[in-house]
Amino acid sequence: MKRSSLIYGFNPYALRSAGRNDPLVAVSLQELARIGIPARKAPRVMQELQALAAADPSLRGRETLLKLARHIAAQLW
Repeated sequence: MKRSSLIYGFNPYALRSAGRNDPLVAVSLQELARIGIPARKAPRVMQELQALAAADPSLRGRETLLKLARHIAAQLW
């Protein structure tokens, strides 16, 4: 096994979120789909929303999270 295939086989965000208890966000995967976020992007968008909600409590409103979700999804490819 090549070293590069070993390195790229791991989730690069696993260590970033290890040991953290992010708060639950008030947005569901169905709501993300309703605003046009593809299913392949939805889990990553949810992770980012949870991280933002943990960092700044003023961002925990539902409308604010939905606006942020649209911006996050546009940045992901």
